[in-house]
Amino acid sequence: MVVPTFQDAEIILRLYDQFESERIRAARRWLSQEVTDGTYEQFLERFPVGSDGYMNFQTLYGFFEMVGVLFKNRLVHPDLLFDMWYINGIFSKLYPIIAGIREGGDVHVAENFESLALAELEWIGRVKGTEYVPNLPYAK
Repeated sequence: MVVPTFQDAEIILRLYDQFESERIRAARRWLSQEVTDGTYEQFLERFPVGSDGYMNFQTLYGFFEMVGVLFKNRLVHPDLLFDMWYINGIFSKLYPIIAGIREGGDVHVAENFESLALAELEWIGRVKGTEYVPNLPYAK
């Protein structure tokens, strides 16, 4: 196991600054208050492409897609990242939207975000125990 370095901590702190930016904070507020379970079509009825709601979706998905790219390239330490955020809490709420976009033909949308969410589930099982791994529809 590789121990996190001060450089790893610096990257997490920079990501945290972005996560707490007003833009992402507003998008997180929107996610918790406005997004309910439903289909992609229902989501689009409420938040059509170009609307503020759709842009909030893009903000959250884009942030975690970026974190997923950093993680995939081993530029973010998993112990710091997964101890800091519960990424599946956001991915699970956005998953129906992402799945709908994929069904429409954009099969690559959020692929790094999803890989990140799945890596987090594996990390939870390994570090905290399999009893703590949530049962989610996208987990294989």
